[in-house]
Amino acid sequence: MKARVKKYCQKVYKHMHKHKMELKTDTVCMRENPFYVDTVRDFRDRRYEFKRLVKVWFAKWKEAQKGGDAAEIETAKNRMALYESLQLAHKIILNSFYGYVMRRGSRWYSMEMAAMVTYTGSSIITDTRCLFDQIGLPLELDTDGIWTLLPKNFPEQFNF
Repeated sequence: MKARVKKYCQKVYKHMHKHKMELKTDTVCMRENPFYVDTVRDFRDRRYEFKRLVKVWFAKWKEAQKGGDAAEIETAKNRMALYESLQLAHKIILNSFYGYVMRRGSRWYSMEMAAMVTYTGSSIITDTRCLFDQIGLPLELDTDGIWTLLPKNFPEQFNF
């Protein structure tokens, strides 16, 4: 019965399943045009600069608190908030770059690049967990961080 139905369908609809295998090549994120990789690198470096400036202005805020100058305290707080906002914005943009690489319709679609991003992040978290297993107790692992319970005497009485 199945063979008769198949033969009838082939005759009437003139349609058969054809399996075709194609070998394709892919370049990871347009190696010949490194715009995407350079842009991601620039955003990363700019984010690190903003994170550094947060620390600089935090130190200035501490100094201003000791001095007691209200204007300096306010300026330092505003600068800390500004640079913290900028570094968080850059972090979100960097995450969206990863999402863009994963989108099929994007110009720089590359599952290989997306796989490298996730593998690198996974390796960093795994290595960090191994380190904190020796130091303290890891509580939670996330895609961009790890929460750990450290002993009271951690920095003073611990050697790497």
